[in-house]
Amino acid sequence: MEAYRDQHGIPHVRAASPEEAFQAQGRVAALDRGPQMEFVRRRALGTWAEVVGSRAVADDTFVRRVGLAAAARRSYAALGAPAQAVLTAYAAGVNAVLADRLRDDDLPAAPAPWEPWHCVAVYLGRHVGMGSMAHKLFRTALLPSAPDGVVWRVRSNAREELMVVPTGTVRRVDREGPPPGHGERVRAWLNGLAEVETVAAAADPAAGSNNWVVSGAHTASGRPLLAGDPHRPFETPGPYWQNHVSCDAFDAIGLSFPGVPAFPHFGHTAHVAWGITHGMADDQDLFVENLDTLQAHTELIAVRGADPVEITVHTGAHGGVVVQDAAANTGLALRWTGIAEPDRTLDCLLPMLTAASVAEFDDVMRGWSVPVDHLMTADVHGAVGYRLRGRVPHRHEANSWTAVPGWEPEYAWTGWVPFDAMPAARDPEEGLLVSANNRPTADPEPYIAHDFAGPARATRILELLRAAVAGGQALDRAAMQRIHADVTSLTAREFVASLEHVPADEGSRRAELLELLRGWDGRMDLGSVAATVYTETRRELLATAPLPEAGSSHAQLLTHQQRTGTLWLSFQALLAGARDGDTTIFGPWPPAVAAALDRAAERLEADLGPDIADWTWGRLHKCRFHALLPGVPPLPGRPVPGDNETVRAAGLHGIETTVASSGSVARYVFDLGDWNNSAWVVPEQTDEWYAARLVPMLYDWEVIENVGTPIALESEHLEDARR
Repeated sequence: MEAYRDQHGIPHVRAASPEEAFQAQGRVAALDRGPQMEFVRRRALGTWAEVVGSRAVADDTFVRRVGLAAAARRSYAALGAPAQAVLTAYAAGVNAVLADRLRDDDLPAAPAPWEPWHCVAVYLGRHVGMGSMAHKLFRTALLPSAPDGVVWRVRSNAREELMVVPTGTVRRVDREGPPPGHGERVRAWLNGLAEVETVAAAADPAAGSNNWVVSGAHTASGRPLLAGDPHRPFETPGPYWQNHVSCDAFDAIGLSFPGVPAFPHFGHTAHVAWGITHGMADDQDLFVENLDTLQAHTELIAVRGADPVEITVHTGAHGGVVVQDAAANTGLALRWTGIAEPDRTLDCLLPMLTAASVAEFDDVMRGWSVPVDHLMTADVHGAVGYRLRGRVPHRHEANSWTAVPGWEPEYAWTGWVPFDAMPAARDPEEGLLVSANNRPTADPEPYIAHDFAGPARATRILELLRAAVAGGQALDRAAMQRIHADVTSLTAREFVASLEHVPADEGSRRAELLELLRGWDGRMDLGSVAATVYTETRRELLATAPLPEAGSSHAQLLTHQQRTGTLWLSFQALLAGARDGDTTIFGPWPPAVAAALDRAAERLEADLGPDIADWTWGRLHKCRFHALLPGVPPLPGRPVPGDNETVRAAGLHGIETTVASSGSVARYVFDLGDWNNSAWVVPEQTDEWYAARLVPMLYDWEVIENVGTPIALESEHLEDARR
């Protein structure tokens, strides 16, 4: 067993057998990311409040009520012997160094031994917040205080959309809402739920990703290129860890979750490369339950610096109750594919690394459950592929919109969408495949979801690829890197196109801003004044949307972050509706924009001064990294171009702030014509990441040995080996 660290701090480990290789990966993971691994393990087990106090009680309560730890144990027990051997080896490597690695950290006790099932818990914990629960909670919470039509319209994508497959297909897919009267039924089912004890955790609505693959017909090498960038909240440390693991059975490099072996989402071997974006599939339901019909027990959450908190955990056939009101005898139970049955996703980890082709890799995905992903693949033989991988349940249409009654059999799950019915493609004639959380296909069967991301990012990537191909350009890593860095917003261009009839008095400030916007190309550059004016006007428009704030009755379920974030990301669809004459959200469009421009100008003058030249996007749009661990400072915040809908994603919850709080937390290019020409970057490589540059992804072991520094893996040498 040997290990090296290259000039960018990335570890490369090599061993004789797969078991030794995963043990080495566990050792180096604990060495590099030990404190983060303790964090994600405790978050998954509901014991983080023991470390940081009261601020973690809500999260600990949620995972305990979901029953995530028990689900992880069941899933581990259901795994096949090869997967259990992988997790056991990884845990042994972690335990060889974790206690020493954390001995100086401020923990209430020495870390418990890492058990193999903890890897499953960490994996499930990473994904339980990425399902469709947040969308259904949003709609359910709004119904008592907002008209049904407004509630359905805010989240539906009734507009022209780019599909993932067939590539380039643009269709209008109308999802106007559930059958008439559904809103009234939901209000009755909720039984006056008002004094909410726990609000369920929800995903950051700004999360997303891009990925694309280009066949060898369009590349300089004659073999495929696969590229992309996952989008998540900006955190320190980041969610992904770059590493390289090799043995006699495979030679694999990619991005891992600290605490989980192998490379579930992004990586390549000597034969195949893969990358994903979030599939946005509807894999979670909320069931209204009468609490007195469920099993119940109490648990104590230890809280650092405070008294323990006792919680009641209600569990029934549909899962754990995550929102409850004891006075109303009512709760909302979460049913998720990751816990409804033992999850055998991690059975796929080892076969992914030994697959020799796109076809073999795709077949491995028959065992994949969570999360549902847009998976892009390519192999050294020239094949490229797409697969929406993961499990989606069959159930009643009403389940897809809001919470439904757990006592009515018609809303129960009735099986799974077959693997062969999920959207997929292989070697398309055009030689291009693109996804960016957009709708996978226009086919309504099988039902996948309502709540996809708008098509702006995917459309822009495809536009750039097609322009390069049409121009005769042989695509290479540099071309992929330029796409990563693109900051043109197609949503901004659509907004500019909507301004034709907006009134303005000649010589007024509004007329000046309209002239500025009408001459703008939609680039969200740091020096752009138009980008600032567009964003501020968008904020002002959305602030008038007829959606209630939380505070009364069921609206207590709707957090302020969910409301503002959902509105912000709904703008693509709402803008399309307004251009089609829909006045439901904004009223008549021209006067609404005129008034929003006036308010935006007033705010900008107050905040940035009277000189329009000073209103540059870089002054308002700066990264903010959230520090996850006590004593670990966040990465530095700097101005960044782009926004939620640009390929170079730097997302914001713009009704409240222009700070960039989520976006590309890694970028990668896999060159199947020459693995040594592949490259990547994460925010910890700070200067390169801010410049949207990539660093080499070393794969040749002769090169690694020549330029790398040996890593001492024995526990007595940890001080020298730490990153």
